[in-house]
Amino acid sequence: MFKKILIAILSILLILGCSSNDGKEKEAAEVTLYKLAQDRINARNYLGAVESLSRIERFYPFGVYAEQARADLIYAYYMSGDFDASYAASEKFIRLYPRNTNVDYAYYMKGMTGYYQDSSVLGNIFTLDLAKRDVSGAMRSYADITEFIIRFPESEYIEPARERLIFLRNLIASAELDGAEYYLKRGAYLAALNRANYVVKNIPGSTEKDRALDIMRRAFELLDYPEYVQETEYLQSIN
Repeated sequence: MFKKILIAILSILLILGCSSNDGKEKEAAEVTLYKLAQDRINARNYLGAVESLSRIERFYPFGVYAEQARADLIYAYYMSGDFDASYAASEKFIRLYPRNTNVDYAYYMKGMTGYYQDSSVLGNIFTLDLAKRDVSGAMRSYADITEFIIRFPESEYIEPARERLIFLRNLIASAELDGAEYYLKRGAYLAALNRANYVVKNIPGSTEKDRALDIMRRAFELLDYPEYVQETEYLQSIN
C-alpha cells in the first residue's frame, strides 16, 4: 500500500515538473516572438510584425505579452495600410481592456483608421454622381474622434485628434456641397438648397460656409425668391 502511494506521489511530482518546464518553455518562446515583433517594427517591417504579433495573440492569448501584443497590433496594422484590421484591433482592445492605461490610444486609433477607410472621398472628386458620394466612413470617424476627445481630454493624442476633427468636418461639408452643386446644375434647386442649408446649420465651423451660402443664394435666385436672396447676401457680407 505504501509503495503504491509513493509511486502516485512521484508521478504527481513528475507531472508538475513537466508542466513547470513546459510553462517556462512557452514563456521563453513568447518572449522570443515578441522580441522578433519589436525588431520588425523598428525595421519598419510592419507586415512581418503583424505576423509575429498575431502568433502571440493566437498561441499565447493569456501570456505575459498578450495585452501589449494586442496594442502593438493596432499600430502594426495601421502602418502596414490595413486600416480595417487596425480599426477592428482597436475595438477588440477596448472591449478586452477597458481599464488599461493605454486604452486612450485604442480610442484614438479607432478614429484615425475610420478616416483612412474613407480616403476614397478625397480622391474620387470626378465621380459621375456627386450627389451619392459616400462620406459614411468620414462621419463615423468624426463620431469616434469626438468620443475620444470627450473621454480623454488630457490624453497626449488630443491635439492631433482635434486637428483631424477639423479636417473631417471640412471634408464632410465639402462632400455635402459637391452634392448641392450637382443638384443645382440639374435643376433640383430645392435639393441643392437643403444640402447647403444643412452645412450652414449643422457644420457652422467649417471652411465651406461661404460656399454653402453662395449655393443658397443661387438656388433662391433660380427659385425666384428675391427676399431670401437679399437675406443670404446679408449673411455672406457678415460672415
